[in-house]
Amino acid sequence: MAYKINEETCIGCGACAWVCLFDVPALAEDGVKYTIAEDKCIGCGQCEKVCPNSAIDPLPGQRKILKVTIDADKCIGCSLCARVCPEHAPYGEIKKPFIILQEKCFRCGACAAKCRHDAIVVEYE
Repeated sequence: MAYKINEETCIGCGACAWVCLFDVPALAEDGVKYTIAEDKCIGCGQCEKVCPNSAIDPLPGQRKILKVTIDADKCIGCSLCARVCPEHAPYGEIKKPFIILQEKCFRCGACAAKCRHDAIVVEYE
């Protein structure tokens, strides 16, 4: 899932860049407003939540992530999910199935993008 910034309503406050844990929003060529590189955005939606002018929306056809869990039967306990999570939501011991602490997970999908064993289950809206 990726987000876009409406250039007409962006006021250039930088809140999106400040909140993004992945450093995706960047100043546009005009040096005032911001843009989001679609190929770098992982779709966590944090920027949309903080935009004071409601200038950020999901790209057309994108679905919002409702919940992220780990399939214990597929998880090999490699900890890659825990290493890429900005909130340290995946939790467990090496070589044992991990779990995702739902109170920490803000549903960005970074863990699912990195899991090499398809053990991350993402539920969409």
